[in-house]
Amino acid sequence: MSIEKIIAEAIDNNPLKLKEAFEDEMNARIRAALEEKYKEMTSEEEVVAEETEELVEEDEDESDEEESDDDEDEDFDEGACVREMKKMHKDGESKANIIKAVKEKYGCSESKCNELYASNCG
Repeated sequence: MSIEKIIAEAIDNNPLKLKEAFEDEMNARIRAALEEKYKEMTSEEEVVAEETEELVEEDEDESDEEESDDDEDEDFDEGACVREMKKMHKDGESKANIIKAVKEKYGCSESKCNELYASNCG
């Protein structure tokens, strides 16, 4: 409709109304383009938000598993484990034998045993 108005004003040789009709049409087109861009951006943001939410949920699941591992580590007596390691090390036992014995006796993970061995016997 605005295009017809622009053409009609041009035919009538009315430059002020032509300019006004042209500005109205341009504003309407710009507004429509901005609305379309906004819709595209919000739909992209929703997709990114959904992907981010999925990643956060995966991280939470992994941290829950890690917390479970931490709970298991809390069940063993670290001080007694270290004392046992030091005693066995003093008696000349190999690192592999010490780690194996401590894992069986105290139920801690191999990484925790290696860490304790390195900090107390190594």
